[in-house]
Parts: sequence; C-alpha cells; structure tokens
Amino acid sequence: MMSCHELAELLIDYVSGEMPEEHRERFERHLQACEPCLVYLRTYRETIFLSRKLPVEPLPKACEHRLRAVIAEMLKEAPPPTESA
Repeated sequence: MMSCHELAELLIDYVSGEMPEEHRERFERHLQACEPCLVYLRTYRETIFLSRKLPVEPLPKACEHRLRAVIAEMLKEAPPPTESA
C-alpha cells in the first residue's frame, strides 16, 4: 500500500490528471483507507480553487530585481547538469 508520504509527493500529479494509471489505483486505494489523506486532498483542491480567484498583480520592480539576483547567484553555485545515459 502507498504511504502517506508517497501520497503527498504525488498529489500534484493526481490533481492535474498527469498520474499514470498504476499509481492512480494505489493512490485512490490509499485515500479509501486514510481519512487524513482524504482531508489533505480536499484541502489541497480547495487551496487551488481559492488561489485562482485571487487578483493577479505585477511583481514590484524591487522584488523582481532581488529575485533575479538570487536566481542568478543560485545558478552560479549549482553544479553543472550531468548527462543521462
């Protein structure tokens, strides 16, 4: 059976409809037996629904500049990607 931790990691794939069938069956079996995870799923869906109703406002310029600087610094520090065989 799927653990609660596994379910939490796969939640976005389930909600978005991108979860493979074999995972979805295990996911739904877990939900049938685990009330806390079912509540978590409902809360997650409600959060998405409510956040989509929020007004979209542009990011303040000062915040954008700080964010871009942090991302640039992170990219400098990140190890180069490795090629998969």
